Amino acid sequence: MQTLMKTSKCWACLCLLFPIAFCGCWSYISKEAAQRFESRQGAISVTVYPVNVVRGDTVEHDADLAGKLMTFLRQENLAEPVLATESANISFKWGHNQAKMAQQSAIAFASTVKEAGIQTEYALLVEILCNKSETWVGGVHFYLCDRDGLLANGGLTNSHWEEFEEIKPHDRQGGYEVAIRMLRNQWRR
Repeated sequence: MQTLMKTSKCWACLCLLFPIAFCGCWSYISKEAAQRFESRQGAISVTVYPVNVVRGDTVEHDADLAGKLMTFLRQENLAEPVLATESANISFKWGHNQAKMAQQSAIAFASTVKEAGIQTEYALLVEILCNKSETWVGGVHFYLCDRDGLLANGGLTNSHWEEFEEIKPHDRQGGYEVAIRMLRNQWRR
């Protein structure tokens, strides 16, 4: 009987903590923008920014990976993409909390999009976190915001997530493979 009570208490705590932890990580996503995105009919129009590859303290903007991403989005009928005319020049700050790092980048990206005045419904940025020599990938993020700069969707992954473990990325190409799995899993209906 005591074991059953302890188990019930553990499940009750997990049920209470899970929504708090999940919502806390993505509190910067606009509920209204997320609802509009989730209720979309068909492919969205999206401005795809060059992929930000964070290598130590340097952020490189990879237009070739953005081109591959655009091909993927078209082939999967997830979006009608156009390439951004400029890169998302947002600073990246390493830290111990990946969710906080993603939040900082997402908010900075949303501000960039709002100022850019894009012509599409949405803007997309993929961020790949590598070591300086690009022999290790620590995480992959993506951010989707509407033309008004409201964050509508996003994702982060690392070695604790299935998409990441399927690929075991070691460089930006592996990070790209993780990103397209994330997008396919989250955007496919």
